[in-house]
Amino acid sequence: MSNQIENNLKEEDQIDMIALLKKVWLGRKLIIKVSILFFIIGCIVALLSPIVYTSQTTFVPQVSEDKMSSKGGLGNLASLAGINLNQGSSTGDSYLSPLLYSKIANSDEFSLKIIEEKLINLNGDMFTFKEYLLSSNNSTSFDLIGFIKKYTIGLFTKNDNKLKRKKIINDYNFISDEEFKLVKIFKQKFSVVLNEKHGYIEVIASDKDAFISTQLVKIITKNLQARIIELRTNKIKERLEYSKNLYELKQIEFNILQNNVADFKDSNKNISTARFMSELQKLESEYLLQQNILMTLASEFNNNKIKLNKDTPIFSVIDEVSVPNMKSEPKRSLIALTYTFFGILLSFGYVLAKEPLIGIINNIKEA
Repeated sequence: MSNQIENNLKEEDQIDMIALLKKVWLGRKLIIKVSILFFIIGCIVALLSPIVYTSQTTFVPQVSEDKMSSKGGLGNLASLAGINLNQGSSTGDSYLSPLLYSKIANSDEFSLKIIEEKLINLNGDMFTFKEYLLSSNNSTSFDLIGFIKKYTIGLFTKNDNKLKRKKIINDYNFISDEEFKLVKIFKQKFSVVLNEKHGYIEVIASDKDAFISTQLVKIITKNLQARIIELRTNKIKERLEYSKNLYELKQIEFNILQNNVADFKDSNKNISTARFMSELQKLESEYLLQQNILMTLASEFNNNKIKLNKDTPIFSVIDEVSVPNMKSEPKRSLIALTYTFFGILLSFGYVLAKEPLIGIINNIKEA
């Protein structure tokens, strides 16, 4: 009994497959026509798609992780004069996670700085990247609402209100509509990719001009590295400036004290009273203390200079950027094949679903 049921199911499956193949065969002309049509559309899209060139560079940030700290004895000695040599120090204050590099590059502030950088074309003409974006057809669009507002309501706006608004805007990190559009377009032209496994960073930029894409990679890399150095060395630079100011002030005080000791000895050459010896001993003790403090500050100042050099990242370039000879986009054959495949799927679906859909529509009408 069970074998008979299985045989019946197999026969039904065979009948269904034959029916489907029959539908496909009867609709083969439609399938071929639609496939050819989509192939032609794909070819047109592929030919009209703008050519894009991609440039890239790869570098590795290297920095010494040796931590330098002032000795306890020196710190205690300086504290006698009310000086804190370890102010704001931290074991990880100079560390900047490479995971933040892409965040830095993706910030609006970074993009606004880049678009003001100078570029040059093969004819030797100089221009900013902002001007280059504005000259592109896809970078500007007519703002009808803004135009109407400017020449209707805007005509009755008082100059005082404009000045007040300008003053308020300047107090904040305000980005105009034009700059916002430019930044949005610009961010689509580049990317910063971090390879956590191997520890290298890739800067990739694309543009319709191969030479521009190469310059863009170099400019982004230069500014990104400068920003990384600035953020990483910010703390130690503050401490270096702080220790420098302390050292210079203490140097002035020490010079005054040194002159006072010399003047006191010169004015009391032939005097050897107990009072004189007491005053001299007091001045000499203060002189030695200030001399030790001055040496401590000088040592701290030099240590901070060494630490600044150690904490400043050095970027080793693995893959130097070069002007690409081959376009990266569009991949015309892939576009044409994709459209053709989509046309085949669409026509197959239509042929197979045509009769069931007609039946459903007729049932709905009869109901």
